Amino acid sequence: MRKFQRLRVAPQVAILIVVMALSDQSGICAVTLLAAAFHECGHLLAARCLRIPLGCLRLSLLGARLEIRGRMLTYGEEWVLSAAGPLTSLLISLAAAPLWRYGIWAQYFSCASLVLGLLNLLPIQSFDGGRMLETALAFFGGETVARRGMLLFSFTFLFLLWAFAAYFLLRAGDGLSLFCFSLSLFLRFFDHHREQK
Repeated sequence: MRKFQRLRVAPQVAILIVVMALSDQSGICAVTLLAAAFHECGHLLAARCLRIPLGCLRLSLLGARLEIRGRMLTYGEEWVLSAAGPLTSLLISLAAAPLWRYGIWAQYFSCASLVLGLLNLLPIQSFDGGRMLETALAFFGGETVARRGMLLFSFTFLFLLWAFAAYFLLRAGDGLSLFCFSLSLFLRFFDHHREQK
């Protein structure tokens, strides 16, 4: 079995990482990137345990995506592979929590891992939680039920995320990055479904 050998990073992501590294005075961005790396390692470890042949890991502005080589995944494999990243993030957050008393970095890392794990569990298409739900719906109800269900769940949760971000921005005067992130996901959702018609 040929080993996983490729990491493909979109040019925008590479530029963003360099800009963040150069301008990150607090170190929060570096700790968040470390939390994201552990999250992706959870997916890679699950793929290795399941003996899933991987082509490459692609990093884009909206996250990472593992490309499977040579075969289709079973519903169970897809579900476990999707769950591995959030589970890793949540376990890392829990493991780092006792270290909070030793410094702010442990707090940042634990919180970044927790947020990353919980955010990825949202039932939104292209999120790990969305892939887990879509897999379960396809297994129990078929592909049509999965497609329609994901349309409904994705729209609902994207709208709730956007509404929360808008409320937080207007009420607290903070959270512009969350608002922009949720708006970009919403626009991507509509663009994706317009292309499929």
